[in-house]
Amino acid sequence: MMSKDCRGAALPLSLLLLAGVLSLSVFALDAARMKSDAAQLKRATDAAALAVAQAAARAPDTDVQTLAESYVRSNLGTDAAQLSEDLRIQLSPVSNAEGKGYTVSASFVSAPLLSGASTQTVSVSSTAIARYQPLEVSLVLPNTSSENDSNLAVLRRLGRHFAENLVDSRENAWLALVPYSQAVNVSVELGSNGPGAEHALRLRQWAMASALRPVELTALFRSGYAGLTDRRIPDRRANLLCMYRGLNLGENYFWDQPPSGQFRVYYRADLPENGSPGAPAISWIGPNPTFGQANGANDTRWMVADKGCPHAPLLPLSNDLDKIGERLDQMSTRFNVNYAIAMGWAAMALAPAFQGSSGWGLQNDLPGEFQDGNSGSYKTIVMLVNTTGQRWFDSDSYNAYVGQSIDGGTGQGSGASDPVITRRFARLCDSFRQRKLRFFLIAVGQDEIPNNDLGASGTIDGASQFRRIAGPGLTNCAEDKGDITYLSGFDFVAREGTIQDRLDEILKDIRQKSTYVRLID
Repeated sequence: MMSKDCRGAALPLSLLLLAGVLSLSVFALDAARMKSDAAQLKRATDAAALAVAQAAARAPDTDVQTLAESYVRSNLGTDAAQLSEDLRIQLSPVSNAEGKGYTVSASFVSAPLLSGASTQTVSVSSTAIARYQPLEVSLVLPNTSSENDSNLAVLRRLGRHFAENLVDSRENAWLALVPYSQAVNVSVELGSNGPGAEHALRLRQWAMASALRPVELTALFRSGYAGLTDRRIPDRRANLLCMYRGLNLGENYFWDQPPSGQFRVYYRADLPENGSPGAPAISWIGPNPTFGQANGANDTRWMVADKGCPHAPLLPLSNDLDKIGERLDQMSTRFNVNYAIAMGWAAMALAPAFQGSSGWGLQNDLPGEFQDGNSGSYKTIVMLVNTTGQRWFDSDSYNAYVGQSIDGGTGQGSGASDPVITRRFARLCDSFRQRKLRFFLIAVGQDEIPNNDLGASGTIDGASQFRRIAGPGLTNCAEDKGDITYLSGFDFVAREGTIQDRLDEILKDIRQKSTYVRLID
């Protein structure tokens, strides 16, 4: 049995042990509380960093300090009183190859529960980067002889759906529409009552002086026509303005260079029955203009409205859904097809060299600058193609200067060989990649289509031909493997749902690449 003296000695020891246990508990509670407060403060700085990075990307003049303080304080949680004690918030800018942002640092003084214990300063930080680039897209739609009323209706629906999703709730996204056949119409106006002032102005501004009175049409001009600006020229009466430059290998249409005084003008010297509606044919006596000379055997020559030039002109970058819908409604069935020419004009619709009144005449400094680090616009071409029943492409005289072959030699516009066509696509794609211009292709097509040419027999394997000739060159355009999509199907009607799904995927991709915010620390 313990004596009274022993029991008396054990009591102070018990009190000391109890005090020690209490002190350890308070220290543990302080540590747990400090850890919890630090975690809560980290969540607050995470929210602040994300908000500040995104706001600064959208509006560089944002008061980021005030915004950060507001976000931190509003996300302190239940222990706001403790965390607000001597809370200090600091910002520092950061940037990397993916975007710009801020590091938000916050610290507070942790007051201990145990009397006499020293205070501790707790510091946390969060870093976020954001990108909010303007988004510019050229949607390139065929208006060839393959696009009947049903296919044009599908293209209109797809175009409207894509446009609505692109510009919806986003003030810095624009769409250019590029209808194409053998060439692309860049007239400012639409109608059949002759060229207005804007049409005539663009023709004079963009054409080189010699292109308005080309030498091979000397006999026509001697008969009383002033030049290709004359209001009686069929394409002028029909408001068709198809122009070209840089057709030789390696020139890539000079798509990223200014337009003033640089273009030649397409016209169609053909029999009256081969013209398009909108203007009557005109005739004169003279040499064949196909040879690019002012001499030769005289005969009756005809000029018609160019059915290879789309009725619907290119619509420069716009976020006006009414204008986009109106231009889609203006599309019509035209003639044959040249893909690379359409791609070149789609790129020109996005080229900053076409800014201002000497270019597309757009406001807001559109088209924006090319991507350079974290600045500039995210530029994308989305092109639809139908290869079913195709006998040839990119091999007619639209691809050559008058009196020359397609590869730049002499040959009076003779057709290109398959390797030349492949190289043209490859070099054009290379120029897109050098300018960080994204390119997507959706091609539908079907083989073993009956050959309906007069006196012909057998079938046509257009889908395979396109993939064999254009495919190797177009792979140079692809940033990701899925950027070039081939769908089996007779036409756009047959694959409308699949095409719309793919367009939605493309839009999601480019929106994520052009606009995002994320924590990196």
